[in-house]
Amino acid sequence: MNTADARSTGDTTVSNAQALYGKPIAVLHQAVTPPSLGGAVKPSNPFGYRDSSADIAFALTQAGCDVLTPVDDPRPDVDADWTYPDTLEGISRAIADGAEILWANTSLFDEHPMAHFGSRDGLYVVGQPLDVVEKFEDKNVCQAAISAIGVPVPVQALVNVETGPAKDQVEAAVSTKRLTFPIIVKPVRGRGSAGVKVVDSVAQASEHIESLVGPTFGNKFLLEEYLSGQELAVTVMPPGVYETSEGLRSEATHWPLPAIERTGHHGGVMPFSGVVPIQSNSKPAGDDDRLREFGRHAVRVAQFLNATAPIRIDCREDAKGVIKAIDINMKPSMTGPGRPGRDQMINLSALSGTEIGWSYTELLAAIAVNAASVQRIARPAARRRPRSLGRAASSARPRGVCHRPERSTRSR
Repeated sequence: MNTADARSTGDTTVSNAQALYGKPIAVLHQAVTPPSLGGAVKPSNPFGYRDSSADIAFALTQAGCDVLTPVDDPRPDVDADWTYPDTLEGISRAIADGAEILWANTSLFDEHPMAHFGSRDGLYVVGQPLDVVEKFEDKNVCQAAISAIGVPVPVQALVNVETGPAKDQVEAAVSTKRLTFPIIVKPVRGRGSAGVKVVDSVAQASEHIESLVGPTFGNKFLLEEYLSGQELAVTVMPPGVYETSEGLRSEATHWPLPAIERTGHHGGVMPFSGVVPIQSNSKPAGDDDRLREFGRHAVRVAQFLNATAPIRIDCREDAKGVIKAIDINMKPSMTGPGRPGRDQMINLSALSGTEIGWSYTELLAAIAVNAASVQRIARPAARRRPRSLGRAASSARPRGVCHRPERSTRSR
């Protein structure tokens, strides 16, 4: 067993860490390629989320958590030292090493290897239900569903190149949906801003779609009303008990963190945070009636999805000032500072957390202690029923995750 100094980074230390104890945690990175689903593909992260996974594992050690690692004495600057692959073998090894909490920092789907462990007692997961992710990461399905419960969304149209030429479908959609240029083109199962482009004509739209068709994105794409107003990001937390600077906060249902305003669009699209740091283009949005109203919409989305971990809803104003949801992120980025060279790598949810007094490390600890049972994550869809909108979930006492600092990391 090896030990890391959980108090070595000063300002990233969680003051309440010693109150969180008991369950060893392992962080999973992406090693399994998401499948093609109905002709649409979510591209794998080029680094398998290893960098953000290592950030999470390292930060949890600073919270005094009992973090399991695949190697002895993990080096702060080596991503691979900190996390396990999300393969059947990788998850099995993490559990054999003693993990009772799995942080699934990866792309999930219904037949993900996590499903193999769905009947295991005493195992908890930071992540969303597998079948919910598979169904609602389809942006066309998701937008239609949340629109049906009253959440404002932009006008959209589906283009499936398997059913006919892209140009013909774009022309038809522009006419029937009354879309006016510029419009957004995006993959149905995209990741971040990959493949997203603002186009000014039918020709540009069809050319861009044709350039994306293939194994990376599949053959389904969306045309979307372009919104030119203020862009915002709203993180919604799941029900649970949260420790804050003001004491324990018991939340019987989903609840929003303060909204973050985003600026600095490139070609009408927000750039990838790995290229442009969040601090340079994002800041707290403040508080007003519009934001509070959309916060309520965001909570309705999380309730509808039965979210068991944080989700982030990206939204933007239209010309009339109506805030509309443009993307639902089932696994919001949790990259953050702490390791060498990572000082600028804050994420939008963590930036939002600072508004209620949480550091990056404190946010992660709060998420970890509210992990869901693996049965809720992986049980068969036929046995799962979405919770009715507005129905309060039960709030149990927080499950202990973190050990005392002297037992912060270990490898088996």
